[in-house]
Amino acid sequence: MARSLMRVLPAVAVGCCVLSAALEAQTAEGDPFIGIWKLNVERSVYIPGPRPPADLVTVYHISALEDGWTRFVLTSSNAAGEPTFLLATFKMDGQRRPYHNQNTLGLFMSTGQQSNLTRSYRRIDARTVEFTDYVDGVAGLPVVRALSPDGQTYTQTTRGTNAQGVAVSNVLLFERVR
Repeated sequence: MARSLMRVLPAVAVGCCVLSAALEAQTAEGDPFIGIWKLNVERSVYIPGPRPPADLVTVYHISALEDGWTRFVLTSSNAAGEPTFLLATFKMDGQRRPYHNQNTLGLFMSTGQQSNLTRSYRRIDARTVEFTDYVDGVAGLPVVRALSPDGQTYTQTTRGTNAQGVAVSNVLLFERVR
């Protein structure tokens, strides 16, 4: 079953991106983060590392929905070359809401089991957003996204000490695709 889910999830991810693009065109409300973004691995900093391979393709698709909701879709691959996926819908209100990845979405679709992953988002200012992931209710490190003045790049910064006691200082650079 896991093998068949691995074949289906990339198709679901592509479908979500296509649907997001259609909805984005209809409901974008001026949020400067709305769009499709690609990670520039070479210009990103990973401490303690390791840096992912330079040919890694990671795409974030952020689209506006109705009533102040936003959809976030991540498609990429992990260190083993397996596809990774994350889907979240949220409001910038600091409330924790469930999200799904390639593991939880498959379980939810086949059994109805709810995700143990939640995320909260809050807007710091017009070009800065902070979010925190929770696994089984335990908070991870906060992540700050800061958009450049020209709106063509943003940095995603994670700093602190992780659950394993390791100091983390990652600064990922994303470039606007559209």
